[in-house]
Amino acid sequence: MNKYLSYILCFTLLLSAFSVRADAAAQTLTDPYTAGDGVFELTQQARLFLIAEEAPSEELLQTLRLICAEFAAAGKPTETPLPVVWGDAQYAQETDLVLVLSEDFVHEAYSVSITPRQVLISASEASGLLYGARMVLKTMISDNSNTLPACTYSFAPDTKERALMLDCARKYWSVAWIKNLLHEMSWMGYNALELHLSEDQGIRGNIWSDGADCNGNDFSFLIGYDPNWNTDYPDPNADKSYSADDLRQIVDYAKQMHIEIIPDYDVPPHCDVMTSRYAAYVSEHPDFSFRCNEVTYSADGMEHDGVSIPYGDGADFYSICVNRTRSTVDVTNPVARAFALAVVQGYADFFRTLGCTKFNFGFDELSVSDIDGWGDYADAHINGGWSRYDTAADFANETAKVLFEIGYTSVRAFNDVLYNENVHIALHPDLELYVWSLDESEEVERYLADGRILHNCLQNYCYYVLRNSESGGDARDAENYWWSFHHSTAERIFNEWTPGRMYNYDADGIPMEKNEVGGGFFLIWGDYGGWRAEQEVWNGDDNGLYNLIDRMWSNSAKMLDWELNERCSFEEFCRIRSSIRLFPGYTDCSAEPVLSEASEPKKLPAADHSALWRLLEENRFSDRDGVYVPEQFALYEQAYQTALAVNEDIYASQEEVEEAERQLREAVTGLHFRDARVTVPIRTETETVSALLSDGFFGHFFIEELPDGQLLRIDGSAAAVSGLLIGIAPDETAVAVILENN
Repeated sequence: MNKYLSYILCFTLLLSAFSVRADAAAQTLTDPYTAGDGVFELTQQARLFLIAEEAPSEELLQTLRLICAEFAAAGKPTETPLPVVWGDAQYAQETDLVLVLSEDFVHEAYSVSITPRQVLISASEASGLLYGARMVLKTMISDNSNTLPACTYSFAPDTKERALMLDCARKYWSVAWIKNLLHEMSWMGYNALELHLSEDQGIRGNIWSDGADCNGNDFSFLIGYDPNWNTDYPDPNADKSYSADDLRQIVDYAKQMHIEIIPDYDVPPHCDVMTSRYAAYVSEHPDFSFRCNEVTYSADGMEHDGVSIPYGDGADFYSICVNRTRSTVDVTNPVARAFALAVVQGYADFFRTLGCTKFNFGFDELSVSDIDGWGDYADAHINGGWSRYDTAADFANETAKVLFEIGYTSVRAFNDVLYNENVHIALHPDLELYVWSLDESEEVERYLADGRILHNCLQNYCYYVLRNSESGGDARDAENYWWSFHHSTAERIFNEWTPGRMYNYDADGIPMEKNEVGGGFFLIWGDYGGWRAEQEVWNGDDNGLYNLIDRMWSNSAKMLDWELNERCSFEEFCRIRSSIRLFPGYTDCSAEPVLSEASEPKKLPAADHSALWRLLEENRFSDRDGVYVPEQFALYEQAYQTALAVNEDIYASQEEVEEAERQLREAVTGLHFRDARVTVPIRTETETVSALLSDGFFGHFFIEELPDGQLLRIDGSAAAVSGLLIGIAPDETAVAVILENN
């Protein structure tokens, strides 16, 4: 591929992934940007051409289809998808959108070079090519044109993981709505969706709909919704959940959109529905048992390898919550601890088999100070620990260990409890932190000193909460200072927030380098699941309070480019956003998008033409003297021209090439002379006959030795043989010369 890199302009920095007018917004929102001369026009003759020496991977082919489908949905250049082809660079044509993979780019980065003849998009992987192609498409959509000014620009996101969390526990969102969200997220530049599947009010991910989990457990009795304290706006879809097949569909669709799914199951806090449903089920099913780490837990005790082990002090098989609050699992109770880990293992194994590599076990808002007995447990069971916070940290370490052993490469939890001043034991060294709440900015310095990977999801800028109350009002109202979420408006996110600083409100915060930030977030919480329908949330009505999509645009834009607001005003950004606000093909948030099926990618050339090419070279005849049977020569000429066209067609299939070769061979074999054949004997010496015979076939003259060994016979049409014999001298040398010349 290096031979193509001389004409690829590579850049190192992205400042945006969208444009409003090609001659204005691209210069404002990308850096470096270099203007060129002339204009490129995307026409119906264009193709999406991938420079490749080997067949593209399935991921790359799927990406090419998505690019073509989005171009067609936007009518660029028409509603018919561009053909998708791949092969050597020599087959690229003018007007093509050319894509090339190069190792010179960092993850998700790309460059675009536009000339009047061609558009060249370069990246190191499929996601970079997708973002580059979308930048070209967004430019044309914004300018309402099929033309692009010649220029070069580049893209490299400032934030590695650009995630959105969706609370699927307290509010049920239809699978179609989630798929539209995934496409919209991908269009904006997000690359991860965290599914928050458990809360005090509900557990929605029914991974047991297909049967038992990796431990042989069936915990489907946990699935459901209980409003608990949310009696004003309970979710009207309380009876709905996500089956195992629903979850697979979501994960598969996310992969098509280059978005990773992050499963999220919260323990030991926010477990009200889990602890209450466990207690109810066990009381009704006295023979219930479950397995965790090869140990079976039942009302009679524990069993491992056929050996019964009685429960010790503090065990309670019938209740797994702490006495003071049923929302928290009592991790000092061996049954409760094992059950919580078994549930986490079930979810983790299910999503790991689907290719997920990141897992969040929550741990937020754990009211440790209100829990009795955890300090005594730390004294008795945790080496060096004496605080109830050590008991919490010890369970976090065990949960992280379990998840890493299952195969997750990134394990996360929220930050508010784990760095409490009363934690005296070391946390798992690879545990990452979601920074959502800060008492003091100095906390961040402690995280960084410990080498923690941090994810910026500060509630005052990154939260969208379906919460309303008579005393607190609307949590999404920009003028509502009762809740801490009032800063999370589209304008404030754009102007005030950046993943590179962890701070509360107007504080200076701690600036961080890009390599110190694991990711950024936007979190959609469904506290009052029945307050608004999913269509209302998406469409952003109700006096601007529901501008979810606009807030997401600001959040994603600042994750892509931390300094965007320093070069672009919010008003200018809104003009850009308005032209490309929803992904091409969008129809309704709860309906399937309208995307045309792209053509199957074709290799150029599509077949091996070598045998056909040689046949064409060796069998090119003319009939200037009219010596062939006319009907036969017409068939030959037709077969030859057909074979020639197939040979020149780089799209021809192997079957078409072989069929053209077969027909041409048959036509050559069936070609005969028009006149009756004549035989002309010529007397010559035996050694001359042998020499001529070694030459075999000359054109359409056949030479053979007569039986007596003294005569040479020439077969051919009367006219041809007569012409051959004109001026032949009687000696054998002259005959040999004439024959060889023909």
